[in-house]
Amino acid sequence: MLSNLAFENKNWMLAVVLTGLLLFAVFIWKAWTGTADRRFYLQTFLGFFAILCLALLVLKPTYLQKVRKEAVLLTNGYQAETLDSLKKSNGRISVLEYAPGMDLSSTLDSIESLLIVGHGVRDYDLWQFKQSSVSFIPEAISEGIVQLKYNQKAILGADLVVEGIYNNPVNQSKLVLQGPGGSPLDSIVFSHNQEHQFRLRTNLKAPGKFLFFVQSKDGSGTVSKTEPLPVIVDAKTPLTVLMVNEFPSFETKYLKNFLAEEGHRVIVKTKLTKQKYKYEYFNTERQPVYSLNSENLSALDLIVFDDVSLNMLSNSERTVLTEAIQQYGLGVFVQQTGNRFQVENKLGAFEVQPDTENTLNVAVGAEPLMEKYPIRFPATGLTEMAIGNYGYSKRLGQGIIGTTSLKNTYELLLDGKQAEYREIWTSLINGLRKQTQNTGAFRSESNWAFIDEPYDFSFFTSEEIPVVTLENQYRVPLLKNTVVHDEWQGRVYPKEKGWHELASELDSEASQNFYVMEAGNWNSLTAQNTLKRNKGFFDSTVTDQKEKFLPHSIPTIWFFMGFLLIMGFLWLLPKIK
Repeated sequence: MLSNLAFENKNWMLAVVLTGLLLFAVFIWKAWTGTADRRFYLQTFLGFFAILCLALLVLKPTYLQKVRKEAVLLTNGYQAETLDSLKKSNGRISVLEYAPGMDLSSTLDSIESLLIVGHGVRDYDLWQFKQSSVSFIPEAISEGIVQLKYNQKAILGADLVVEGIYNNPVNQSKLVLQGPGGSPLDSIVFSHNQEHQFRLRTNLKAPGKFLFFVQSKDGSGTVSKTEPLPVIVDAKTPLTVLMVNEFPSFETKYLKNFLAEEGHRVIVKTKLTKQKYKYEYFNTERQPVYSLNSENLSALDLIVFDDVSLNMLSNSERTVLTEAIQQYGLGVFVQQTGNRFQVENKLGAFEVQPDTENTLNVAVGAEPLMEKYPIRFPATGLTEMAIGNYGYSKRLGQGIIGTTSLKNTYELLLDGKQAEYREIWTSLINGLRKQTQNTGAFRSESNWAFIDEPYDFSFFTSEEIPVVTLENQYRVPLLKNTVVHDEWQGRVYPKEKGWHELASELDSEASQNFYVMEAGNWNSLTAQNTLKRNKGFFDSTVTDQKEKFLPHSIPTIWFFMGFLLIMGFLWLLPKIK
């Protein structure tokens, strides 16, 4: 019981104790009449409690009481019926309304359990609930775009592909992709009011920062919603590509022509006999590559090997190739000539899993059904990354190696599906190509942000004390990652709508652009992402269900009344015979 007691003014304890002892000594001196009779002991006893009441009046004692209160937090999208049901089951439940960024620490300390109703709290507020008993009651998204995928950064000449899921569209309503000037570029009409997948596309014809729009219209053509879609288009940089084949193939024939038409510098080395090779050159000077060495590898951005020629490399070639990948960022694509994915090659085996399917609806264009090897790629990790639903890449140091499960992609060209062929190989090449080597590089989950909401980013650099600015005006505080030694993490709270830039003061080429939107844009998508994160967080968070206690003050009026009663009795005591 005593362990549950505390004092609000515990810092005054020493002074109060010393003063109390002094007062008690004075009281004994005043009560002493020369004989220790019953009256003396009674006065001493009452005087002690009078001084104790006075001391407690100053120290203000508290005691711990078990918390039994329950509350419900209403977030965006909650249903009134759900709230009414909770009130019926617990008439004394407290109701709180959530606002993004609000401080809930004092509320969580004063309740035993919390119910969150609706779409959930924003991801930057979830940390507040790690040590609390929380139950999440999700509500479904009624209507709108709940899933979106598009290439936020693209290369000039590539297609901007916008795909996703629209939940419960109005029958005969339309979704329109608009250009920066508002002109319609592509559209789709929804024929039913159930969950509907959509895909919109347009070709990117100029470099720069652009704002496209996704516009929703009802059946009569009235605009119901217009959502901004920021896109950064980089100028096309011709790549230097080496293709090495153990034997001629149709796949190589059509791929080299495609790369040449795209403006890339292509060297093709094809083995004809044991000692004889055929060399072809496109958009580049005639310079045979007899063997791989540091000099000729430094001029390359990407090498396309078939799996046989890769395994035929000498030990010295493998050493310089590995060095070029790991230290200088060279990209390597392994073209399969058979189902030998798990065979150890000169750069290591690919992680694959057996699959009974031999065909795949490729997630490009009209989703053509293509032949593939009976394998599938596992879930991506720290060093692996998926390229569409057909490609796989693995990071080795600064560089990337990759492959595809597809067979005979050239058949798309024979069927007149040039756009699908182009999209597949453009994504594979851009996913593996050598990246520009700067002293610093920015990374973030998205180039989206919202006004007055946190935008997190990472800055990778070898600088000892990097300096990052926002709009070349404000320095951003950085926190060093204790695990990844060259990573620094930062957070900004943009205040204005439009394009913003993060830049390094010491590296003029290291920068990142992101677009800041107004509150209310992409409501359905934000709600769906919030719902998904809340489900994952509260399903995986295990809280220690210990009893929670809160300090409660003992009313000081009791000590004051006790002091007055004792002092009144002591005043009357001499008058009682």
